[in-house]
Amino acid sequence: MAEKKEFLEIGKIINTHGVRGEVKIDPWCDSPEDFCELSRIYLENKTEFSVSHARIINGNFVLCSLSGIKTVEDAVKYKNKVIYAKREDLNLPEGANFICDLLGLPVIDAENGTVYGKLTDVLQYTCQEVYEITRESGEKVLIPNVPAFIKECDTDKGIFITPIDGFFE
Repeated sequence: MAEKKEFLEIGKIINTHGVRGEVKIDPWCDSPEDFCELSRIYLENKTEFSVSHARIINGNFVLCSLSGIKTVEDAVKYKNKVIYAKREDLNLPEGANFICDLLGLPVIDAENGTVYGKLTDVLQYTCQEVYEITRESGEKVLIPNVPAFIKECDTDKGIFITPIDGFFE
């Protein structure tokens, strides 16, 4: 499989806040709390910034003070920039995977080895994730990420599933 990325996209600076250089961030982590635990982040050119303070506002956004950004004029330069974290700085629960490591993996029948296609998207809904599988024909099939269907996600071999009748007919 492909080499795992060292830097992962974790959010985007969407605005400035106040006159002391705080930035408002749309975090792309599982929760804004995960973002607030980071002590350093990186911008698109992999420039490192220390996080001196981060707090959640409006339930979903993060206000953040970053090293070297002291004024609103400094902060506005970073508006609309994607934020990255090093893979090693992110805490991933046991058995979980980063979505970027799953995309492109073959989707394989756990019982008979049939390859149904490749995972092309992970749709994240409030109640559960849904895997989008693109077949060789271009047809897209959606499968809920629940233990009844998804048996194993092995980032080196593929995603092993137990489909129900009709998924791939």
